[in-house]
Amino acid sequence: MKYYPCMVLDITYRPFTIFSHFKSFVLVYSGKAEVIQNYETKVIKAVDRSIPAPLVIKIAILSKHWEKVAPSRRAVFLRDNFTCAYCGKLVKDSEATIDHIIPKSRGGKFSWDNLITACDSCNQKKGDKLPDEAGMPLLFKPYRPTKFEVELKRWKINSEFEVALEIFFPKYKVLIKK
Repeated sequence: MKYYPCMVLDITYRPFTIFSHFKSFVLVYSGKAEVIQNYETKVIKAVDRSIPAPLVIKIAILSKHWEKVAPSRRAVFLRDNFTCAYCGKLVKDSEATIDHIIPKSRGGKFSWDNLITACDSCNQKKGDKLPDEAGMPLLFKPYRPTKFEVELKRWKINSEFEVALEIFFPKYKVLIKK
């Protein structure tokens, strides 16, 4: 079965996360979510009928504490679009490394504002130095993404989802991978 992204909004209509259309369907039909918009071209096939797949749903949760996501290797790579923060090279998952801007040996923390994606050669070249000491300025500034931003970068976005995203949250459209 192919899964399609479904935008999940909290009770105040703020972006919460992204689920598969099938998981969203289960939430809707178990009474835990409300459909805001269905896909026009995607359906869930039952034995005796086809049901429109949910594109946007609302759940009865206030997302205040869910907005923050803990840093992880995968989430940092997604935030940085698998791009080395020092040379700008696009790196494969297997070649990407996490670099502490302030090295751990100098008290650097495992936090969003201290972690960036680096290619192996840049990470080794920088070593135990600060970027300025190594003559390697950052090409972009790290930031703490919301859970929704991380989830948005995990999914392959189709045109219907992109239109819904532009209608509901145009500021997130720039995060979509082409």
